[in-house]
Amino acid sequence: MNNKTYHEPANNIPVYDECDILIVGGGSAGHSAAIAAARAGAKNIILMERYGYMGGDVTGGYVIMVPKLSWYEKSFVRGIQEEWFTRLAPIPNAVLGPDLSKIGKDDDDALLGVWARIHGCVSESEPKRLVRAVYYEPNQLKIEMDKMLLEHKDAIRVLCHVWATKPIMEGSEVKGVIFENKSGRQAALSKIVVDASGDGDAALKAGVPYWQTKGDERKRLNDCLMYKISGFDPDTKAQGCLIDETMVLWGPSPGPANGADADELTREEIKTRLSVYDDLQEKIKKNPDLAGSQIVETGALLGIRQTRFFEGVYAITGDDVLEGRVFEDSVAMGVNPIIHSFGYRRFLTHEGYDIPYRCLVPKKVDGLLIAGRCMSSDQLAYESWRAMAPIFAIGEAAGAAAAICAKDSINPRDIDVKKLQGVLLESGAEIGQSRQKQPD
Repeated sequence: MNNKTYHEPANNIPVYDECDILIVGGGSAGHSAAIAAARAGAKNIILMERYGYMGGDVTGGYVIMVPKLSWYEKSFVRGIQEEWFTRLAPIPNAVLGPDLSKIGKDDDDALLGVWARIHGCVSESEPKRLVRAVYYEPNQLKIEMDKMLLEHKDAIRVLCHVWATKPIMEGSEVKGVIFENKSGRQAALSKIVVDASGDGDAALKAGVPYWQTKGDERKRLNDCLMYKISGFDPDTKAQGCLIDETMVLWGPSPGPANGADADELTREEIKTRLSVYDDLQEKIKKNPDLAGSQIVETGALLGIRQTRFFEGVYAITGDDVLEGRVFEDSVAMGVNPIIHSFGYRRFLTHEGYDIPYRCLVPKKVDGLLIAGRCMSSDQLAYESWRAMAPIFAIGEAAGAAAAICAKDSINPRDIDVKKLQGVLLESGAEIGQSRQKQPD
């Protein structure tokens, strides 16, 4: 990039519309936020998505497995995320995972033997027990996600193929966004904006402070391209996500790179795509029962694991995760291991930890909530809650909070948290109420 600049002349931008809630990003967090907002009573929601489908990594990136949804016999992620699975269940070959009524079982060798073939469905620690981990067919999930939005068509308008380029600011308050699509450059005005873009595109330009590991200067999670194969031995011991006689494999990584930089992201995408056949050959050497496999498809996008983390009123920490801390403003829970920084998968020794609402509320900027993988956190904590299940729950909490804020004409930092928790509990979400021991 050279150092030249171009002065863009001032011009009038047409206002596409005004709404109560504007959600940037239709991935797992953004889609959940839109549905939760509508169910919490919001009547005028715009959901913007850069692709032509919902789900982000879940559908386009082939992250087709939601792991570690349970702690012994308890399921700690429910709400909208569990609804995905119940909606897919009647569709042949659309979903695969242990039944909720069986999770935690450790005394049925036959049952454990069946599910041991499916990665993540049996605990890695002793005694072996059944774990709630669910696989799904991503194209069927795209359809169900569309159906869920259409069920709330009177409240939710969807704009696909959109890139939100700049927040509209009044002082330190976000009042909407400027966006680009096939129809040109437009503006959308809103009472509340939820940034569920993954990289925090709106939060960045609104001036919310953030931190980021751009290369290998600190421990981090690297990106990965998933790809699907067929033609393998059905009894293969290879680690992958089985669904409908195909398997999705964790593919090549470009190494430490900045996925929020356009040039680096382009190089990452091309590098990993050109590496998938070599990656498969390496896997065949380690797992001969993959011999004869054919690559059916690569993910439509590279799986970006981390970029920016925006500073919130509170930042969840590794100690919060490891100690299973309880917060009065809990809006979600996490039970997943810390997967990288310790050099091994460090599993939790408790029932789970709370995710505080304050992590969704940015410092210094009003009218904005942050949902998804760019929420306020340190590295250790992120390596646990970055799993899909907590991301769904965080999105659901953000949507419900946005609905309350829009209705009551208040800023997100001024919300009555007890009221928000009541909405989430009524919708079937898990925010810590199922623990064996409740705080005093």
